[in-house]
Amino acid sequence: MTTNTKSDVSGYQRERLSHIDFMVYFTGKVTRKDLMARFDLSQAVATRDLTLYRELAPKNLVYDTSAKQYVIADHFTPLYEMSPFKCLSTLSEGFGDSLKTESEFKVAYAKKLREPRLDLVATVTRAISLGNPLIIRYFSKSSKGAADRVIVPHSIVDSGLRWHVRAYDRDKKRFADFVINRIFSATEVAGGKAYPSEKLEYDQEWLEEVDLVLQPHPSKSDVREIIELELGMIDGIFTQRVKKALVGYMLDSWNVDATPDAGLLGNHVMLHLKNAKEIAEMKIKNFHLAPSN
Repeated sequence: MTTNTKSDVSGYQRERLSHIDFMVYFTGKVTRKDLMARFDLSQAVATRDLTLYRELAPKNLVYDTSAKQYVIADHFTPLYEMSPFKCLSTLSEGFGDSLKTESEFKVAYAKKLREPRLDLVATVTRAISLGNPLIIRYFSKSSKGAADRVIVPHSIVDSGLRWHVRAYDRDKKRFADFVINRIFSATEVAGGKAYPSEKLEYDQEWLEEVDLVLQPHPSKSDVREIIELELGMIDGIFTQRVKKALVGYMLDSWNVDATPDAGLLGNHVMLHLKNAKEIAEMKIKNFHLAPSN
């Protein structure tokens, strides 16, 4: 009997095996139908891929007979090294290659101040996929040191400056944001499940959207046309619709002056929130994060 190794796997099959890796790591489960839908495979080919994956990584999968799917094993270790940027991009934009590789043609460059730990991201996204609560050890600005919190996550968000978990906070009985890099540890609550009121469908600030009307900052009249060109403004304004839960983060990330009278000065402040008064009157919880006096 011939034993396969990773070096024996062809490029296209390697992509399919990496997809199994990704699905199990970040959603906690994978099925033949996942592979068939993603790669337009026959059932027989999907079965062979799962068999090969189990041969190459025998400690990664456990078959759940009741659900008829493979689930993550306790001692899961990714078969392939993954790129944090690609994994996070996949989770934001849809499935793609989550492998880390040095052989790509690279002409673009993106850099975060600090990338989040993939093991924490994977624990959170599995909880989202499976509908499970988490116990997290969290460092917050309002408390001294770390404290345990029980949360029910439904989304992860790139605010432009850092990654957040959007979740129901059982301690404070409200939906809130948790910076991933402030989470020291995260563990699934054994046998726990989210209550209906803790799910995304009840997070009103996540479901509701508002229009942020941006204009060149009045103090930048000398470069007004350049700013309008850069953002493709029409009649001097650019309207961006965002979730209420992200308003403060987005304005902060974009350095938008959110004062009604455009009172902020500085070379880095190129934009003003034209409807600042209207947005402030909505009492959005995180609006205080937006640049203001």
